[in-house]
Amino acid sequence: MTSEMTNCWLRFGVVIAAAWLFAACGGSPHPRAVGNSGAVAAPASIELRSEVRVATLYFPAGIYTLTSADKIGYYYRAPRKILQHTAASSFPRDGGIFVSKRSRDKLRGYIYLAGAITHVGNFSKADYVFRNNNEEQDVPAAGPY
Repeated sequence: MTSEMTNCWLRFGVVIAAAWLFAACGGSPHPRAVGNSGAVAAPASIELRSEVRVATLYFPAGIYTLTSADKIGYYYRAPRKILQHTAASSFPRDGGIFVSKRSRDKLRGYIYLAGAITHVGNFSKADYVFRNNNEEQDVPAAGPY
């Protein structure tokens, strides 16, 4: 292959990768922060009882706290960084769990990638429970927000 053809394929690959990244993004790039006023009718936290793996991403077990919301759902920040494993090493990423406003039992992971939120995986069958910090008790998953 000539260097001209190699450059053409390289540019094509970059365009495809960029298109994939834009298509993978969901929700707002920067959802608005949720304050302590209690105005949001979402549970204060989600306890993920065991680690969840999505491809090369590892979401740790622990308490995920409600930090922000947008028009489609609520964002719960992970208790520590999500690890993305590669052949060479691991990279820590910011992220957590997304809960849809339409259906509270639809959970997805999210990470910040290229400055925007990217939804990944399906956490609906993970071992989790919604919690309200004030009451320190489980909140039924089927209840309304």
